[in-house]
Amino acid sequence: MWGAVLLAGALSACSFEVAGSRTVDAAGDRDAAGGPDGSPVTPDAPDPAPQSFHLRIEALIDGESHLHIKGTTVWWQHYIYAAPGRWDADGAAPWDIAPVKLNGVDWLPTWPDQPTPENRSCNGCLSNATQLAVGVPRVPSTVTWTEVQTRRAQGITQYPSAANDWELIVLISDYGVGGAAPYIVDVDATVP
Repeated sequence: MWGAVLLAGALSACSFEVAGSRTVDAAGDRDAAGGPDGSPVTPDAPDPAPQSFHLRIEALIDGESHLHIKGTTVWWQHYIYAAPGRWDADGAAPWDIAPVKLNGVDWLPTWPDQPTPENRSCNGCLSNATQLAVGVPRVPSTVTWTEVQTRRAQGITQYPSAANDWELIVLISDYGVGGAAPYIVDVDATVP
């Protein structure tokens, strides 16, 4: 019994380094000296709360494409007819290239330009990527799609989840309507 009392007394006078940066005495209180170099130790800052996400997409759409959004990174995957912003009405050079607008900011995606600068029916070719100011949340969220100006129904082909590393994929398509048209759609991911 006396051994346990002596051990408890000895421990109360000791301090231990915990988690590499905090000095804690045996009672669990932080040492006033702080970190190993004597500097004050502040608790780890909590992760910032996830923000809800909004993206307005404005583009000249001819065929069928998927817009991939992972975090703040955005890119197109194009399948049939002319790629977004690349429709050539008269079939003659020079090619008219219209920017895609993401939340009002112009983006000129680069494409492989095969078989033509329209990337007509390139069967899944990818554009370069661009960055957004706010990304798709990396937590469960409610994703909605609003058709502001379209000629046919659009949709979400993949909802973000932990299983797909929070990647959102939306379908933007003018397939089967004939010609190209300006489209405006909104995508929102709301954090509860």
